[in-house]
Amino acid sequence: SAARRSQAPTSIIGGTSASDNAYYLFLMVNITLFLRPAELIPAFADLPIYEVLIMSSFFLSLDQIKRSLQMPMLKRQPITLCVIGVLVAVALSHAAHMYFYGIRMSTVEFLKTLIYYILLVSIIDSPQRLKGLLKTVAIASSIMILLCVIDYAGVFDFEFIKHVSDRDGVSDAGETIRVFRMRGTGIFQDPNDLAVLIVTTGILCLYFFNDPTASPLRFIWILSMIVLGIGLIYTRSRGGLLTLGIAGMVFVLPKYGKKAAIACALVGMAGMTVLAGRQGNIDLNSGTGHDRILLWREGLSALKSPDLLFGIGQGEYSDLAGLAAHNSFVHAFTELGIFGGTLFIGCFFFAGLGIYRLARYQSFNKGRPIFRNSELERYLPYAGAILAAWCGGM
Repeated sequence: SAARRSQAPTSIIGGTSASDNAYYLFLMVNITLFLRPAELIPAFADLPIYEVLIMSSFFLSLDQIKRSLQMPMLKRQPITLCVIGVLVAVALSHAAHMYFYGIRMSTVEFLKTLIYYILLVSIIDSPQRLKGLLKTVAIASSIMILLCVIDYAGVFDFEFIKHVSDRDGVSDAGETIRVFRMRGTGIFQDPNDLAVLIVTTGILCLYFFNDPTASPLRFIWILSMIVLGIGLIYTRSRGGLLTLGIAGMVFVLPKYGKKAAIACALVGMAGMTVLAGRQGNIDLNSGTGHDRILLWREGLSALKSPDLLFGIGQGEYSDLAGLAAHNSFVHAFTELGIFGGTLFIGCFFFAGLGIYRLARYQSFNKGRPIFRNSELERYLPYAGAILAAWCGGM
């Protein structure tokens, strides 16, 4: 019958429409982003798996993308305007120095991020799809972190995972102190970035563990959180530990109030003194903490120049200071100037403002639902914690 034909999948992916297929492909894009099949399986090394998946998803969702980029929709989504503005700022940062090769390379590189973002806001258009994406990210990142923990602990050697020995200051005897830190794969090869991912994944695991509609299998999320905790310790990241504290404060604030958030912060600070090793030793007068402050000073000093408006050029910070800033906001203002740096901060400011307004409205309603879908209501504090963690880690 016609009804049966309309419900038949239109492809081997399993979707009944181009929109569904674009969604499933986007989930596969995120799995590929974390698990890196081209690195995990040598036979796939030369295959452009990620590129094929994301472009296929892009073309299948063109109608949704067109709707998302219409002016009435853009006026309701200031974050999208900021992200598009950052692309313009990247080009202008090099155009101001007449560096045309830099314009081409940097804009093409950032365009990849922009395509991912546009797909995200266009395809994830329902609570069900949002929950499916979050579960995919939680599972894929948990598996990736598990592989890294196994490799770091020496249980099994994965060739595509390489950890790093970092300088951690100088001893009283004048010898360089080094620490062996766990790295991730792909874009998470920096231990500090991996630590932020671990905290974010932990929040997602807690979200799914607390799902009242979940099956008894939800206790598997506890095992995942244990692995994530071990992974956070293995990164030896002070920033990751601070990120965990910030996320915890923001998570308890809307539900339990300021006193509980302050208590959470005090307990976290006390816990840091108990932790052995570099994570519990936060010192701004020596070691990497002091080095980073000097790097930030180099970047901020560059703004006292004709580069104030459009910056020194995207990707040029290392040439200026010798190393990366390890602070994305300082990095953005130095490389993209006041114009690009403001747009970059705007991406996070408007996200935080939206969550803050929803949380206040939720508190004023005194328990009455503010969303038509109860799952969005439940997700709100977790979203706030994730945003706070990511901003703190940057």
